[in-house]
Amino acid sequence: MNKNLREVFSRVNLKPNAGLADNIWNSMVMREKRIAKLKLGLFSLIGMLSLVGAVPVFKTLITDFTQSGFYEYFSLLFSSGSALASSWKELIYSLAESLPIFSIILSFMVVFVFFLSLRYVLQQIIKSNYIGNSYVPI
Repeated sequence: MNKNLREVFSRVNLKPNAGLADNIWNSMVMREKRIAKLKLGLFSLIGMLSLVGAVPVFKTLITDFTQSGFYEYFSLLFSSGSALASSWKELIYSLAESLPIFSIILSFMVVFVFFLSLRYVLQQIIKSNYIGNSYVPI
C-alpha cells in the first residue's frame, strides 16, 4: 500500500507555487493584526464603559454610606475609651451591620473590570507592536 502511494505521488510531480509560503505567512500576519485590533477595540470599550460606570456607582456608594449611619458608629471609636472598652463587641457588630456591602462589592467590581481591561489593552498594544514589527517577506 505504501509503495503504491509513493509511486502515485512520484508520478504526479506536484510543485508548490514559488510565493505560496510567503502568501501563507502574510495572511497569517494580517489575521493576527486584525485579531489584535479587534481585541484592542473591545477591551478599550469595556474599560471606558467601566470608567464611565464608576461615576454613578461611587455616587451610590457615598449615598449608601451616609444613609447607613456608618460614620456615626465609626466616630464612636474615637470618642471615649471607657465606653469603647465596655461595649466594643456591640460597636463592632453595629459597624459591620451598617456597612453597605452591595455598594462596596459593586464598586470593587467596576474598579476590577477597569484595571483588568487596562491590563488587556496594554497587552494588546505590546502584542500589536510585536506583530507590526514582524518580518513580512514581499
